Amino acid sequence: MQTLLSDRFYQRHLRIIHACEKGATGVYWGHRLIATLLYRNMLPQLNEMHRHEVEHFEIFGKLMQARGVRTVITPVFWCVGGILYGVITALAGRRAIWRSTAVIEAIVERELNEAAIYFQIGDPEVYQAIQQILIDELEHKLAGEANSPGAASIDRVIEPAARGGATAAKELAKRL
Repeated sequence: MQTLLSDRFYQRHLRIIHACEKGATGVYWGHRLIATLLYRNMLPQLNEMHRHEVEHFEIFGKLMQARGVRTVITPVFWCVGGILYGVITALAGRRAIWRSTAVIEAIVERELNEAAIYFQIGDPEVYQAIQQILIDELEHKLAGEANSPGAASIDRVIEPAARGGATAAKELAKRL
């Protein structure tokens, strides 16, 4: 494991996952804030998804700490960015929340699957954590897809915004 810990790609993978999970806590926090005012019936599901993301952030934080891997500089930045995105998305309506969830969680699923391949042999504990987290992320994605079937005009705004936000969060985490 010592070789892996000194591997900058190993550390970068952990930092990216950790930072993006912090961003996800912000997105769901922003969705929940607006749902409290406008879409109260969505709160149980949004609360559950937010709880999952908080758990994911904590899991990766502990894994990083145990391995002496530093977090990104000011992880709260990802949370604040997520909150802003979550609030704006939620103000666009219920469908926007669900479509955003479907798009972002599909990206997360792909990224975690790629990371799992990287960690599978070198760090079985991180690999197992990713596998467990993927269960929640898939559940979120399926909920998003089920609640935003077909196509709607708002999707032309939400989908590129979700992809752009997720990409920006990842790229920034690579550098910090």
